[in-house]
Amino acid sequence: MARKPSTDIGSINLVWDRYAPSGRVIVILTAAAITAVGQMYSVLALLPQMATSFGVDPAHVTATSTVFGIAYAVGFLIAGPLASRFGPHIVMSCGLCAGAVTTMLAALPSTLLQELIARAAQGCTAAAFAPAAFTYIAESIQPRHRLLALSCLTSGFLGAAAGVPVVAQMIASAAGWRAVFVLGAAALAIAAVAVIAGVPRTPRMDRPHRARPVGVLWAILGRWRLIALFGAAATFLGSYVSVFTTISLVGPPSVAGNPDALQVLRLTTVPALLVIPFLGRVLRRCRPGGRGAAALGVAAISVSTGSVASHYLVALSITVLALVAAISVAASAIVESLLAQVSPEETGGATALYGAFTFLGASAGPALASVLSPWGFGIGMLAAAIWLAIGAGLIVASSAGTATRRQSRHRTAGAMSSQR
Repeated sequence: MARKPSTDIGSINLVWDRYAPSGRVIVILTAAAITAVGQMYSVLALLPQMATSFGVDPAHVTATSTVFGIAYAVGFLIAGPLASRFGPHIVMSCGLCAGAVTTMLAALPSTLLQELIARAAQGCTAAAFAPAAFTYIAESIQPRHRLLALSCLTSGFLGAAAGVPVVAQMIASAAGWRAVFVLGAAALAIAAVAVIAGVPRTPRMDRPHRARPVGVLWAILGRWRLIALFGAAATFLGSYVSVFTTISLVGPPSVAGNPDALQVLRLTTVPALLVIPFLGRVLRRCRPGGRGAAALGVAAISVSTGSVASHYLVALSITVLALVAAISVAASAIVESLLAQVSPEETGGATALYGAFTFLGASAGPALASVLSPWGFGIGMLAAAIWLAIGAGLIVASSAGTATRRQSRHRTAGAMSSQR
């Protein structure tokens, strides 16, 4: 006798409560992403004032950005596995609360050494948000809304790089550099309250409490398809930073050496970040691998075309707009590909490594631009385009491997079926 489907109300509610309300959660996570990641970029507008306050050369104050970055990368590798082990909600909440405290501490030092220590602590705590947020999206957002959520989150990260330095510069001009950290701490505290109160803790998944975080990372690094995706992640943000560094060093005379003009050029990319997340219905027609490779290919073409636009500011603006739009598409596609290839207990570790590789690429971008600057604007842009093309190739390689494995599984299943 056939078994009747269960109509138990408790079972229905359990399935219904499996996913969080997408709209509200996406808005909160995106705003929190801008606030948390923005702490990395806020100091860029404060270096002259901080140098005067500490009585040191402005070049020495750039170390505050370096130590933040190192701590940020380390924090990623810690927070990701913790999110998979203890749940992303608690890691996001604790990270934002701790970030508010360390950001406030960064406003207090009277010496550069004290500021370096505070910035290292700030970087480590700020890093907790991103891998936990990616893990939360993978576990708790409805599948049909995940692409939108990933796109909004990655656009928020890129938007922080474009907008936060401008806001920080305005605050510093009006109230001093310490006010930027005070208001940043307040913003992080508000973000923590919003996550705690507005982002529901969905039913707890079975988590491997005995699993070792380092072991999870090593297991992920043992798969070449994932390594290829991590390599692609290192190219898109590294190329973005390399392009803007090249423009600032050897770009059009109206922009090169002019921080205000460079910030305006960054802000012209904001429309792309606002539009891309809402193209989900169109973007979902392509598999994540194909979508990411195509996006980085478009970015490479736009940057190589822009290599001849050194004297045309409008053309250069169009180039960076296309670059950022393509990067926004590629970033979410890479994360989506990663999440599809790892088990639930590996989600945090995979997104942590994704963030670490992305940041390593961003750190290498300025060095590449500086080394190539003596050869001029065109060579610097072409190098960034080649970097993007390599990223597209890595995504293709990863997708081809996945496709081959999927076809092998189908052939095996077919053979077993025929034997039966």
